[in-house]
Amino acid sequence: MPMSDVYTILCVEDDANLRQLISEELLSAGYRVLEAVDGHAALALMAQQLPDLVLSDVSMPGMDGFELVETMAAQGGELAQLPFILLTALADSHSQVRGRLLEVDDYLVKPVDFDLLLAAIAAKVKRRRRGDSLPPPPAVPGRALLLAQVAAARTAQASQTLLLVKVDTYLALTMRLAPAEQPLLQHTMLACLAPLAGSGQVFTWSDGCWALLLAEEAAAQAAAVLAQRMTLEVGGVSIAYTCSALCIHLDWQAPALRHFEAATLVESCALHLNFESAGNPRRFIELGRGDYQALQAARHAERYLGQALKSGELTLLFQPRVDLLSGRIVGAEALVRWPHADIGALSPGAFVPAAERSGLATDLDHWVIAQTLEAVTELVSLRPGFILSFNISAQSLGRGVPAFLNAQLQAGRLGLAANLEIEVTETSMTYLTAAIEADIAALRALGLKLAVDDFGMGYASLDYLKRLHAEVIKIDRSFVMDISRRSIDARIIEGLISLGRAMGCVVVAEGVESAAQAALLAELGCRFAQGYHFYRPMPLAELLSLLGTP
Repeated sequence: MPMSDVYTILCVEDDANLRQLISEELLSAGYRVLEAVDGHAALALMAQQLPDLVLSDVSMPGMDGFELVETMAAQGGELAQLPFILLTALADSHSQVRGRLLEVDDYLVKPVDFDLLLAAIAAKVKRRRRGDSLPPPPAVPGRALLLAQVAAARTAQASQTLLLVKVDTYLALTMRLAPAEQPLLQHTMLACLAPLAGSGQVFTWSDGCWALLLAEEAAAQAAAVLAQRMTLEVGGVSIAYTCSALCIHLDWQAPALRHFEAATLVESCALHLNFESAGNPRRFIELGRGDYQALQAARHAERYLGQALKSGELTLLFQPRVDLLSGRIVGAEALVRWPHADIGALSPGAFVPAAERSGLATDLDHWVIAQTLEAVTELVSLRPGFILSFNISAQSLGRGVPAFLNAQLQAGRLGLAANLEIEVTETSMTYLTAAIEADIAALRALGLKLAVDDFGMGYASLDYLKRLHAEVIKIDRSFVMDISRRSIDARIIEGLISLGRAMGCVVVAEGVESAAQAALLAELGCRFAQGYHFYRPMPLAELLSLLGTP
């Protein structure tokens, strides 16, 4: 057994160039490497120092790989127990069967796939970590004790600061660890979090997630500590990982917070952390008094949105789109609302993320599509060229919603396709796959237009726009709101308008709230806009009345 903490691999290969390449890859991965040109040389080396794993070619002069395995098995003892991987250019089943009968741990075919090789070695070495002193799982209080302390503070209306910390890609990390090694991660996290807890405790909330109550002034320290890349030392190999965290300042005297029981609050925060950090690691989310109502709304939506969809509690409102030159209504955007939730009206900012978290995004989009098709039928009867746009969630792009819309149009409504715009946000364009592009192309072939919403706020490349052939770009309201006071916003909008024209797109400005903004947009070359300056979102009946007025 090697005395070093670094694991040793014996590479047995008669081809000097290949042996060098393999050795370099192993050294780069953090292993110590011994080299031998054939089975006899390998046995001589192992008599002096026992490696942790043997990686051997099959076809070698002198003693080949099969003979080396047989000799090691015959000698017995620790030599017979060593993990063994065979490398060969012989892809025939006879050679592989012989290797399996010799109980070789793995059998890889040349040319060498180094990623696959390193993964195989890591798996075998992980099981071979003989002699490592692995600690037992630490004794950490669980969620029951945490909730008792939070509930006591709620009863006493005492302020608290709660910190939830989760390991990013926890599942992938634990898959690299043997079961006996997983307590190492727990000990490493406790060593990191205990100083933040001060005289308090660190609690286990769930697998890969911990909680602690800390002094309010310690939030900045926690953010700095958790922003660092973490390292787990296992058997001489360093495994890097990161954490995300949510810190919430709990003022139990605030009316909005009194709606929460202790368990519901912490669970809501944990779900929020998990959702916000998925695919976006090393997040530090800090919440305060201004966020209590949003947490309550999200929690309500997660519990009751499915029921609301079935019972007809949601509704569509319509915000007209105006031609800036004529002032005429030329279209509208369909906006989903939940006006009569038990806790008051809920905005899409509360229940659309909840739909995505709870797997209801597709159901919500199906409902929106059905209502939109009914509405556009009436709107077009009054104004044949009317354009109605509607949003679908990023998740739904890959879950059959474009195909569902296609089927709805094919069912006797093909004539309405040219009156519809489907809006996707710029950031959601990074979800694109070939299948999604094909679905969108099929809709466009029917005459439906594609609009990129919140344009300028995301990070989609121009390649996405080019591939999708978007006909409409909608400039985000954040650029419009200060256009009269900040020259940089005006220059950005002018650039976006020029880009839209170059790509043959219609440009629509959102969030127009004053005559000055509308006039400047028109001066910069923007033809269409929507916002409170023109019309607030309204029920369908009110919009129909507007269109019917001479």
